Amino acid sequence: MACQLHCICALERNRVDQANAFPMKQQSGLGDSVAAAFRRVFPKRGARTPAGDSPFWTSGVTYRGYLGVSGGVSSAWVTEHQLRETQALLRMAAAAGRLGAWSVELSGNHWVWSDEVKAIHEVGDDFEPNTENALAFYEPHYQELAVSAFEQCGKHGTPFDLELQMRTARGRSVWIRCIGDAEVDAEGNITHLRGAIQDITKAREASDEVKRMAERFTRTLESLSDGFVLLDHDWCFLYMNPEAERILRRKRDDVLGKCMLTQFPETASGKFLEKCQDAIRDGHTVEFTKFYPPLGMWVYFKVWPTEQGLTFCIRDDTERITARREVLNLKARLEAQKA
Repeated sequence: MACQLHCICALERNRVDQANAFPMKQQSGLGDSVAAAFRRVFPKRGARTPAGDSPFWTSGVTYRGYLGVSGGVSSAWVTEHQLRETQALLRMAAAAGRLGAWSVELSGNHWVWSDEVKAIHEVGDDFEPNTENALAFYEPHYQELAVSAFEQCGKHGTPFDLELQMRTARGRSVWIRCIGDAEVDAEGNITHLRGAIQDITKAREASDEVKRMAERFTRTLESLSDGFVLLDHDWCFLYMNPEAERILRRKRDDVLGKCMLTQFPETASGKFLEKCQDAIRDGHTVEFTKFYPPLGMWVYFKVWPTEQGLTFCIRDDTERITARREVLNLKARLEAQKA
């Protein structure tokens, strides 16, 4: 690659030497510009570039000439070119993000929507927005929110940031985020409201789906026949289902956010704490049964670590343990009688 680049540079240098040896004086217009460009991009050995002169390249790495040089590129052309490129990039970003700008001149109630705002509302380029037809896109409940926000912003300069549901000109249901702020003149009078609108339909649908999944999961936990308890990394209660409330004889509203080791002091030491620490250290599920004196019952625990902390499945195991002990006692008496 280095060898190829060296060869290319050598060829270009040879061309420049030829251009310097045979200046294109007899040509005019494009020839003068090309000759000037070559002499400045590839000057003679030892030649100096005039102070303040520098080559200008577009973002596509296309040589356009020299700034401030006759036959080169004017600063006005550069400014106009950069402005066009910036506007094109902004249009691309707005289209990709489904984001558009709006403004309202309060004195004449003159509304302006950018092309992207019109695209979000699915109206034509010739659509002229005003208070009535703009408000008509929104569902009745959200119309009240929008009117209140615009009034407060127009009277008191209160900025707003709302999520609103609307129906486009083609009848499609869309969620938007609308932000707005007031613009004041030199005397402090509010003259304009300006802001932006973004189509957040996909993000809202994803958020709603997550909420629905969480609700289904919660309903499942609520209906479990076993107790289910979720603790954070500080051993504080995050969740407790109704069966866990029954087993532990505590209302979840009374313990949520509080530390299990202080709410149930007997868990702060002994077998329970050791087994939980084993689960945390090894990242494994641990199962054990322990008699809990304050409740007078045998409790079965299934413990496993999660990203949130620790998860417990608990079950009142007293009946099973009692029955098993009775069977063992009966078996021992029978063996004693045989002996």
